[in-house]
This record gives sequence, C-alpha cells and structure tokens, in this order.
Amino acid sequence: MSEITSFGKKITLENSIILLVFLFTSFFLLLQKPIYSPDTFSYLRADITRFPGYIIYLRSLQVVFKDTFDIVAVAGHLLLGFFSVLQILKTFVKIFNLTKIAAIVLLAVLLFPYFPPLSIALNLTSEGLAYPFYLLTIAFSLKLIFQDSIKSLFWLCLAYLLLSLTRGQFIIIAPVIISIYFLKKRKAIRAKKHLLSLAILFVLPFFNILIEKTYRKIFYGFFNSPPYTFINAVTLPLYISNTSDTVYFKKKDEKDIFIMSYRHMDSLGLVSTKVRGTNSQKYLAFHKNFPKICNQNIYEKGITYYQGNGEKSSINVFKTEATCKKLFGVLIMHNFKDWVSLYLAGIIYGFKGIIPLILTILLFIISFGKCYKGFSSLWGIILLSTLLILSNAFIVAIVSHSIMRYLFYNYFLGVLILILFLKKIKPLAKP
Repeated sequence: MSEITSFGKKITLENSIILLVFLFTSFFLLLQKPIYSPDTFSYLRADITRFPGYIIYLRSLQVVFKDTFDIVAVAGHLLLGFFSVLQILKTFVKIFNLTKIAAIVLLAVLLFPYFPPLSIALNLTSEGLAYPFYLLTIAFSLKLIFQDSIKSLFWLCLAYLLLSLTRGQFIIIAPVIISIYFLKKRKAIRAKKHLLSLAILFVLPFFNILIEKTYRKIFYGFFNSPPYTFINAVTLPLYISNTSDTVYFKKKDEKDIFIMSYRHMDSLGLVSTKVRGTNSQKYLAFHKNFPKICNQNIYEKGITYYQGNGEKSSINVFKTEATCKKLFGVLIMHNFKDWVSLYLAGIIYGFKGIIPLILTILLFIISFGKCYKGFSSLWGIILLSTLLILSNAFIVAIVSHSIMRYLFYNYFLGVLILILFLKKIKPLAKP
C-alpha cells in the first residue's frame, strides 16, 4: 500500500481502487440536489456574524456562475475534499506503515461525512470547506512533527489560516500543535529552525485574528471578531439561571434583556428547574431546544431591544454580543455548580457515553507521560489526537451544544488510535 504515497505517478491496483471510490462518490453526490439551509442564506447575505471564508467562496461562485453556482460549489467541496482525504491518507500510510486493510478502513471513515446524515458536500455550509482544510492542517502538522519537514510549515500555515477563517472554532489547533512540537523538540529547542517554527506557529492565531478583523473593517466598518461567540455561549447559563439572578446585573440593558429572555424561556418550559430528571435528561432538553433558547430568544431579544433604543442596525449585534458576554460571566458565577453539571453532561453526550470520555482522558495522560520520557511516533500521534479530540469537545460544549456537526472532524483520529493499538498488539504482515 506504500504506493499510495506516489498517487498519480504509478498506476497501481490500490490507486485505481481509490480513484474509483472517488469517482463513484462524486457521481453519486452530483446527481443529487444541493442542500440549502438557513445557514446557506446567511452566507449569501454575508451576515456580519459569519466568518469570511465561506462567504467569499459562495458569493464569488454566485457572481461567476449565476444560477448554477450551487452545483459548482458542491463540485468544489468534492474536489478539495478528495484531495485532502488523499493527502492525509498518504501521510498516515507513510508515517505509520499502515496495511491495506487499515488504509481502507481509514478511507471509509474519512469519507463518512460526505454521506447522510452530514452530507457536507451537498450542504451549502462552511463544513464543505472546513473539513478539507482541517484534514490538510493535520496532514501538514504530521509532516512537520513526525517527518521534520520544515517545508511543510508554509502549507500548514496556509491550511490553518484558511480553516480558521472558515470556522473559528479551530483557532485552538495552533496551541495544540505548538505543544506537541515543543515536546518532541525540547532537547534541541535552541536550534534556529525549531525556534523559528515555534515563533511562526505562535504568531499564527494572532495573524488570523488580524486578517479576520481587517476583513470585517473593510466590508462592515467594524474592527471586531464575529459577534456571535457569547450569544451562543450564554445559552447554557441562561438555561440554568433563575429569576433571582436579576439582582446581579447593574446596567439596565443587561437586566432588561435577561428578564425578557428568561420570561420567554420560562413560558416555554425551557429552564432547567422545569425539567425533571437527571443531569443527562436536563441536558438533552437543552440540546434539543438550543435554537429556541439562543437564535429565537436571546439573540432576537437583544437585537430588538437595541433597535428600540435607536441604535443603528449594524451595531445592534455587537451590543447584543457584549451584553451576552456580561450575562455569561455573571450567570456562571452565581450558578456554577448547575452550569458545571450540565457542561459535563454535554461533553459526555458528545462522546456518546462516559466510558469513551474517560478512555480518551486516560490515553491523553498516558501518552503525555510516554512522550515526556521519550517521544515516539505511536505515542506522539495518540497525544496529538486525544488533545485535538478533547480540546474541540470541551470548547464546543462551552460555546454551543454537542452536535455531530461540530464534532465529526475528529472521528477519523479515534479510528486511527484503535488501528495503531491493534497493530501494536498483533503486528500484521506488511503487504
């Protein structure tokens, strides 16, 4: 299977099979209609709450291809997606000497998001670009860390910036990569190339934020990050809040928006005190009704409130975001125990049970200890994978709710860990 690393240079059975899989998948998906959702129209409108990456992609295609832009968008998702899948598969095979069976299993898992229920190629949403950019970021990170390929640093930076400008949740990847790179190179960290690599990786998130804010300043007149982080994040604190929390807000707008939002939720029975059962059951009620608590409640109440006070429409969302940021801190501070309980329930829900979560945490601890004593490819990839899985799950559970749409990016890493363990326990003959 090692010939996969030279795909395009040699015609092999394995390469032919991969090409046929890609062609069949493309043919199957292109026969179906593109899927429009409320998110699609928010990108076409270039809503100020959206990250710039997918707005630029979708609107550029709309300008050039007019009525057929959606089909071209799907084709673009597929082309970029298959390129990224091939790149990361090649990297895994080369670094970890995977067998044919292991590579086929990984290929299937990597292609899983392109089929229902996610259908990221057909859905005209940011996942169509974010997933390929994520795979490329991981692939070039592996080359930098495990193959000492300094030339991969440029492509890593490019993939990371494209990813973060498409889906902001992945800005956390840079600190993760820095940590693993430093852990491996710590004994030779004073070498010029290692210091330069670390410096570039360290600056990368700040450069990303600068690009994002500059874009927003040029097109909207505001040098700000997307104003929806705390509008999302305050949803869980609102859900576990009480009417008595009103006394903790000193500013009139904070108090008014909280009261309006809480009363609306209470009328629908969407406060945790009205949901009977365990923390898991309370979280499930929150999970299923997230849009009713967030988009259709606190967001709308905030926008309407500031419009009523004579604010310009363009600044209402920033005012709402600032108020939600204040509500977020205050409500957690005064309901910390309840918030932590449901926050943990959300993480467990995302892992489909407490056992997978505990195993992931244990693997993280063990792999860190192993890598600290002596870095190896096996424990290094396990440490990187568990860090990526845990960091994404923990962040998603804070700022939103643990749905597959936000968590599927790391499914292939879980399968890779399992494959490497099986390979270590029972080495398979190299084909």
